[in-house]
Amino acid sequence: MTCFHFFFLVIIWQFDTASEIYVGIRIVKIMAINLLTSINPS
Repeated sequence: MTCFHFFFLVIIWQFDTASEIYVGIRIVKIMAINLLTSINPS
């Protein structure tokens, strides 16, 4: 039971880090788009 519990925690931790990386990439994309549109208004 403890081995399965540890495996479950590892899966959740990996999912959390993957979602954090995904959110970070989205934030960088939004900031880059805002920067480009503010430099070159069209």
